Amino acid sequence: MRLRSRVYLHSLVVLLVVGAATSLVFALVGRGATFRQIGERMARHVAALAAERIDDPAGLTALVERLRADLDLDVSVRDLEGNVRARAGAAGVSPPADALAAVRSGRVLTRARPAPYALAPVRDGGSGRVVAIVQVVAPRHFGPPGLARPLLFVTAVLLGLALASGPLARRLSQPLERLTEAARRLGGGDLAARVPESRPRGRWWRRGHAPVGEITELTHAFNEMAERVERTMRGQKELLANVSHELRSPLARLRMALALLPRDGAGEARLADAERDLTELERLIDDVLATARLEATGLPTRLAEVDVRALLAGLAERARRDAEAGTAAVRLLHGPPLTVVADEVLLRRAVWNLVDNALKYGAPPVTLEAARDGDRVALSVTDAGAGIAPEARERVLDPFFRLDAARTPGGAGPAGVGLGLTFARRVAEVHGGAISVGAATTDPGGEHGCRVTISIPARG
Repeated sequence: MRLRSRVYLHSLVVLLVVGAATSLVFALVGRGATFRQIGERMARHVAALAAERIDDPAGLTALVERLRADLDLDVSVRDLEGNVRARAGAAGVSPPADALAAVRSGRVLTRARPAPYALAPVRDGGSGRVVAIVQVVAPRHFGPPGLARPLLFVTAVLLGLALASGPLARRLSQPLERLTEAARRLGGGDLAARVPESRPRGRWWRRGHAPVGEITELTHAFNEMAERVERTMRGQKELLANVSHELRSPLARLRMALALLPRDGAGEARLADAERDLTELERLIDDVLATARLEATGLPTRLAEVDVRALLAGLAERARRDAEAGTAAVRLLHGPPLTVVADEVLLRRAVWNLVDNALKYGAPPVTLEAARDGDRVALSVTDAGAGIAPEARERVLDPFFRLDAARTPGGAGPAGVGLGLTFARRVAEVHGGAISVGAATTDPGGEHGCRVTISIPARG
């Protein structure tokens, strides 16, 4: 549920609770208030009139009938034991013994339950002693207020407040929603993600001195953090690109110097080793420059249809001719023809990096495979080596991270700088795909080997 909806719903719940509590308080506090105010006066007045005809049953009956018609009250005249002597209207509830005792002592009582009624003593005109009891029962419109009317009123007020609180909830949540979206974009790699900063508006009596809210400060701090992150990352990429570019010239001079050295039996092997090191270094520089270019542009340069089978066949043949591969077996699994729209040069270099890693750090046989997976084509390189632990499969895709000791028996293996998989991942990403690292096979005994797969859309 979005923050705006939560703020809005919480506001409504608070309003509903306050409204229900207010209605309940009104109903309880005002229960019988109207009748208490006028019930005692009515009972005294009726008792005074009844005292004049207490010894005349016919006149007493006529009196209570007239009062019933004039005052819209249910009137009963009872003896001191509570028995009815004259009545007009509904019989009402017989007063309890404690109420009768209180009235016999000369008190006037009002009760709200089960229906509102009042009791008053009828006194003898000569002696003043209590000779009878008058019970006045109020009709419903004189009774205690129910919950319906206050509840309807409070509901109407709450509906108005609900309509008014919607824009308020939106205004409170929008800055946080913008911050959340910008943080999500920044975490996803969009280093240019920023949150628009709203300027605080000064009041007319404090113009130019409006306070800065916490949300505004948080927005400003986020933008400053994003700016520093972007500047740092841009500086690192520029440094790598510049250093790699500057290294090309001395490498070219070294290769020229090696070519001019005399070739004899004693130094031939050392010269061959030096040339291989130079080749490896040039390849590293190419990977760094290509990765920096892809980071800067985010797009491949030459898109065209690529025959995936022919590309893998060429890489398998290259691996078999590579002197560093030695006698390692490299095979290509056959399958139906597949084509993708991609930059063939970048895709070939990315897959070759996977093959080169398998040859250096894995174990034969190394298998190349291409298969259709929905609207994508998956290019996989599998070896039968020790594999990569599940907790390290994401880290090996980071720049300059190496697992030579884990991938090479005995902890020793060929040198490397850990850029091959990083370059392959970037190539997959700029083609709209992804790269994954997993085990080659899984059985009850555990996971075996390593499989690295580049998956890209079949159509660009």
